[in-house]
Amino acid sequence: MAPGRMPLRDQIARRRLGALAVALLLGLGLAISPAGSGIALAANPLRVQADATYTLDPAADRVHVAIDYEVTDLKPNTAQFIYYYSGYTFAIQPEARSVRASGSGGALSVKTKAHESYLETTVTFQRNLFYKQTAKFTVRYDLVGGAPRSSSSIRIGKAFSTFGVWAWGDPGRGSVVVRTPQGFGDQVVGDPMSISSSGGAETLRATPAEPEKFYAIVSADNPLAYTTDRLSLDGGVEIVVMAWPEDHAWDDTVAKTLRTAMPSLRDLIGLDWPVAHDLNVRERYTPALEGYAGVFFTESQRIDVSEDLDPVVIVHEASHAWFNDQLFVERWIYEGLAQDYAWRIQTAVGGPVGEGPSRPKLDDPGYVRLEAWTFPEVIRDQETDDHERFGYQASFWVIDQIVRAVGVDQMREAFANAQANLTAYPGAGKPEEVVHVDSWRRFLDLAQSIDRPDQVDLVKAFGDFVLRESDVADLVDRAAARDRYRLLLIDGDGWLPGWYVRQPMGEWRFDVAGTRMTEASAVLALRKHVDGAAAALGLEPNGALRTAYEGATNGFGGAKSLAQAELGLLGETPSVPYAAARDAFERGDVEGARTSAAVAAALVTSASMVGQGRLILAIVVAVGLLALLVILAIAARRRRRRRVLALAAEPDVAEPYATLAADPDAAPAAPTERPPDAEGGPGTQL
Repeated sequence: MAPGRMPLRDQIARRRLGALAVALLLGLGLAISPAGSGIALAANPLRVQADATYTLDPAADRVHVAIDYEVTDLKPNTAQFIYYYSGYTFAIQPEARSVRASGSGGALSVKTKAHESYLETTVTFQRNLFYKQTAKFTVRYDLVGGAPRSSSSIRIGKAFSTFGVWAWGDPGRGSVVVRTPQGFGDQVVGDPMSISSSGGAETLRATPAEPEKFYAIVSADNPLAYTTDRLSLDGGVEIVVMAWPEDHAWDDTVAKTLRTAMPSLRDLIGLDWPVAHDLNVRERYTPALEGYAGVFFTESQRIDVSEDLDPVVIVHEASHAWFNDQLFVERWIYEGLAQDYAWRIQTAVGGPVGEGPSRPKLDDPGYVRLEAWTFPEVIRDQETDDHERFGYQASFWVIDQIVRAVGVDQMREAFANAQANLTAYPGAGKPEEVVHVDSWRRFLDLAQSIDRPDQVDLVKAFGDFVLRESDVADLVDRAAARDRYRLLLIDGDGWLPGWYVRQPMGEWRFDVAGTRMTEASAVLALRKHVDGAAAALGLEPNGALRTAYEGATNGFGGAKSLAQAELGLLGETPSVPYAAARDAFERGDVEGARTSAAVAAALVTSASMVGQGRLILAIVVAVGLLALLVILAIAARRRRRRRVLALAAEPDVAEPYATLAADPDAAPAAPTERPPDAEGGPGTQL
């Protein structure tokens, strides 16, 4: 069975009447008995063999029961008494009608007396049964089906029938057979019965070791006999309501409820309709659901809903198309969501809402931590019933507290992220996919957006009703980590932490997350230094550091190196070597001026890579002028040197009216060539 069951208040109680031997003292026996002896009624032993047959007859709205009895008197006579039996008393189902008995000689006298949970039946033999004598007789009666929603435990119809099966006889001397007509498929709850088929009809058999303790519920279903009402709703929702032909009220109620509620439910949840085929909603007899009012079968995606006309139950079960262990694995989450959203939808559409959410008592006899609240399959004892009632009430209340606190819009986003397996801690880019199980931890993270403070009341509710004591500490660590994470977001001023920080947050590895948040804070501190240095120079850094910070997956080493490099670059701006070049030039140190000018030019080129736009233009002009002056000074110096050498080698004659040929060693650079670089690197075009 899959999730989606709701508990019922009433359980079927059944008491069995032990076999009663009835004997009468006959005066005739005194005349034929030995002297000094008498005739007395017998107690046990009386050996009883009983073979029962149940035949389902939907057309007649009943089950025909026949019990073939064979009883033998094993009470020996004594010297004083001759014992005999005149009849036999036993219990049959309280719904039995038309009780009759017959033997080889014809009809037998039958008397019945009604009790709360059985019908006491006495059959009188055709003749007294003496020691070692055997009487054979057959008891017949009908089990008549009750009307839908009646107090009867039997339903007999053309589409669905259910009834209790008893057995009779001494240990090892009883058998039971159930025959259902063609078209019916059978299910058995309780003591086991084998099922065989022939010609489309099924036969169920059992030979219990202790027949008087045997009890089974047989449910026979004929899918082709149900009335069908198709609902084609927006969003590809196709629902087929399958009702008993005899129950028009159920058909009308379920169809109307789903037609009204499903569009609103789909919008409220926000997810596409997940059922690819028709969703069959089938009417069932309430006790046949083993203590629940409805069942959603996850694998076949089918709903069984009790005959009770409860719209909240109907919507609750329909919501399990979304709310099941495929979305969140823990039972209390999907059951609480199903109940809360059914209640909200019914409130919104103005339909019956039943009891709203109420805070359970911590001293409730059924108290159970919701984290440990598991599916019991059936409810057959008071303890299980208490636990189930508490679990449904507590899960409803806790989920309602969450939905009230965060809002239905946030829950809609949480459902979408859960279905898409997206992280609850998104960063600057596309949210990462995660493969973690969607347990209560991830549910809480998805429901509580990191953009808003966590609600303290929810933490208390989890501590009171959901978590084991060993898990409560995780909530404390989570609260501290999330508070620190929010401070990191504030400090980031729009910069979002990388996956390096966000991943351990989503995995609840808060010690690791704390260490990495410390690293992230260090990067943000470096950013402030970079921003301050850039602002002092009237610069605006580009987004390289932010990209490194937000894209960090394996650490912040790259971001730190980038920040430190930017600080170093800003610390040696072009104005520094430019000033040195100017001072050297003024001192007459031409070579020093040329070297400093080249460094300034290189820094100008690098500065363009980090966004120093507004300073670059001024520096380029200044450095260019300085470099030009340096080049002119070097050229003049070389000309003076050549002139001195010429005068020393030649006589003193008048200078010709012509321009001397250029000295190859001192030829000026061509207009398309770069001047030489003092450090051997690329020059700067002037």
